[in-house]
Amino acid sequence: MYICLIVINYRSAAKWQGLLPIRGIFGNEACNVKHIVDYCEKEQVDQMLAYALACDTRDYLMLRILWRAGLRVSELLNIRPQDLEPHNQVLNVIRAKGGRQRRVMLDSETLYFISKYIFDTQTPPEKPIFGIKQRQVRNIIRKYGKMVGVDIHPHTLRHSFAIHLVRNGVDIRSVQLWLGHANLNTTQVYLKFKDDDLREIYNKVDF
Repeated sequence: MYICLIVINYRSAAKWQGLLPIRGIFGNEACNVKHIVDYCEKEQVDQMLAYALACDTRDYLMLRILWRAGLRVSELLNIRPQDLEPHNQVLNVIRAKGGRQRRVMLDSETLYFISKYIFDTQTPPEKPIFGIKQRQVRNIIRKYGKMVGVDIHPHTLRHSFAIHLVRNGVDIRSVQLWLGHANLNTTQVYLKFKDDDLREIYNKVDF
């Protein structure tokens, strides 16, 4: 009975993170290799952003940051005005997982939108820009996902960001730094999508 509960809890957690094991949990090898089952294509994200832009500036900004910076939802909600370096196109992620800190790049247009939002809302430098709870963010993301016919959560956008980087030729070490993974093995799961693209191209070649 205890073993069954462990398996159920493991699979539930894995599903929530958009990850499932390639081999069985009691297989011959340690179950530390996973594949992504939960991500969006760029066109789907663009559609969600368009809906959000038409509905709510805050929602649009949160979606845009998650997509363009690959943040965890907890990191998104801890962004303060003083963490931004617009002149360097840098966002300092101060309260990252495991107590680590990192610097991520953001495009100048996104940084402009954030700065304007901070000005409009008069957010103090030391206060979080988005004063809401993680549960609310999950509901917001799910709402826009339903508009384009996908069932997603915030971590879906993190996976989508990483996959988009790999598909566009970003090396895996840089992806690791962007995502803030302590172990490169955690990041290597995204390399599968580079192989998938190459395989699709190869299969179209007429030998």
